[in-house]
Amino acid sequence: MPGFDRDQAAIDNTVENRRLGSVLLTVGWILLWMDAVLGVFFFISLRNGSMFWPIWLAIEGVLGLALVIMGTRYRRAVGITRLGHHELEHTLAQQKQDEAEDQHVA
Repeated sequence: MPGFDRDQAAIDNTVENRRLGSVLLTVGWILLWMDAVLGVFFFISLRNGSMFWPIWLAIEGVLGLALVIMGTRYRRAVGITRLGHHELEHTLAQQKQDEAEDQHVA
């Protein structure tokens, strides 16, 4: 079946995107929860005049939120994303090469 390989590649890319999305979501939520736990030091740091913990919590919070957003998008993506695009190009190039070899032999 000629369309089988492309369908399988799309399924594989979707599975990989969901797996990557799950990893990004997990890391993002861990960062946000650690941010919540370390938030105890926020006011103590401000009272002592240090900006270490507020800056640390802001960076960690932005990074965690970005990972959660990216993970959600990757998990919802049904088609090919940037990570699966290279693999699909490689699969299509391999199919063209196989077809060219078949035509050359025939």
